[in-house]
Amino acid sequence: MAQIDVDNLRAHLIDVCGTAMFNGLPAALLEIDDIERMSGEELCREAEALGIDLRRFIVEA
Repeated sequence: MAQIDVDNLRAHLIDVCGTAMFNGLPAALLEIDDIERMSGEELCREAEALGIDLRRFIVEA
C-alpha cells in the first residue's frame, strides 16, 4: 500500500475549500474545520469523493 503525505493532502483540501468559499460558497468554511480534524484515512476518503487523484500525494520511498 502506498504511503500518502497527509499533511500535503490536508493543505490541498483546505486550499480547495478556501477557493470554493471565496467563489461564493461560504459553507465551505465548515468543511475546512472538518478537514483540519480528519484522520489520514478520512482525508483520503474525502479527497477521493472530491475526485482528487491521490497518486499526487504518494511519498517516495
